[in-house]
Parts: sequence; C-alpha cells; structure tokens
Amino acid sequence: MTDRGVIFDLDGTLVHSSPDIAHHLNSALARISPGVEALSVGEVETLIGSGMQELVRRGLNAIGVDANAGLIEETIRHFREAYLAEPVVHTLPYEGVEAMLHRLIEKGYRIGLCTNKSEATAHLVLDHFGWSPLFNAVVGGDTTAHRKPMPDPLVEAANRLGVASEDAVMVGDSKADFGAARACGMPVILVDWGYSGVPIRGLGGDAVIASYAEFDDALMAVSSPDLE
Repeated sequence: MTDRGVIFDLDGTLVHSSPDIAHHLNSALARISPGVEALSVGEVETLIGSGMQELVRRGLNAIGVDANAGLIEETIRHFREAYLAEPVVHTLPYEGVEAMLHRLIEKGYRIGLCTNKSEATAHLVLDHFGWSPLFNAVVGGDTTAHRKPMPDPLVEAANRLGVASEDAVMVGDSKADFGAARACGMPVILVDWGYSGVPIRGLGGDAVIASYAEFDDALMAVSSPDLE
C-alpha cells in the first residue's frame, strides 16, 4: 500500500454547489406541491450533507408536506432527473482548490473523493471542472450500503486509494464528515466555509481552516510522521 492519501468531501468543501442544489430541489418540490414558495439558498444549505434522500425529506418537511416513503421516492426521481441533466450551472470551486490539488499530486499524495452525493453526479461535477484525472478514487452516497457519517464510504475510498484508513486524511465541512472520519480512525481537517448545520469549530476536528491557503500547514500538522 502507498501511505499518502487525502480524501475530500465535495459540496461545501471543494465546490459551492448550494445554488444548483437549491434550484433543482425547488423544481422537484414544485412538481409535488405546485405553487409552493421556493426555499432560499440559505435554507437549502441547512438541509445539505446527509445524502439525497435526507435532503428531499427535509425539503418536503420545510414546505409543510408530510414526507411519506412514496412521496420521498417520487420527489427524489424528479430531483435526480433534473440534477443529472444540469449538475453544474451556478456551482463554482472555492478559491485555491485546483492549485491545492496539484500541489498534493506533486508531493506524491493520492487523492480521493467521498461525498454523500450520488457517485454518478459526483463524476459529472469533477468532469465539468476538468478534475477527474486528479482523483484516484470517487465514492458516492450510493456506492456502499451506508453513507457518511457511517465509516463505510470513507473506508471504501481509502481502499480504492490503496491506503490504510489511519494513514489518510479526510477533509470536509460537516458533522457527517467528522463522524465518518472518527469512526474509522482517520485524521480530519474541517473547513469553516461549508454547509455545516452546527458550529464547525465545536466539532473537535484535528484542524480547522478558513481558506485553502492554510491547507498545507494543516495537513502537515495532522499527518502522522510517516506521511510527512
């Protein structure tokens, strides 16, 4: 096994995607409840992070609709169709992301993605920004039996990178990212600009950064001596 890996979350960590998520969620909700008032981007940001099913359930609840299983599945179908058709319209990378990814590759790190977004949609986003060649592994919320905060997808991402979980570093923006990392013994760097529903600095991450200008120092600080 190689011993150098960094695994990133996507939404709220590498890309500011909430405007597109909000647009497609509102479109799906309007199919279920015509004339309903659209949720704001800020409101939708509080719903992001636990996968498509939970996003839709929370969205239905937010507009006052009883989210039974059948209605959730119907809304998911509308949301998935719209999102796969136009996954990147208003989504933008956070400042410094691409340069940071290239620095990691130059230093010999293997890079993975572990998101609660579907694997297919994650690939579309990476393709749009020309990042697919930079990632050695992509794991989505539908890749394994469980999604974050369960450890399964993060362990799978590490396995696909060829690294032990404790020898990789997770980078994310949410309680789900933190929980998954802790559950598999992986150090975690949290970013303070994402879609966390709780104060990010109170979660207890091994490091918290305010921009990718701080990333290299944070990675060195949380990495085991063998990774430096």
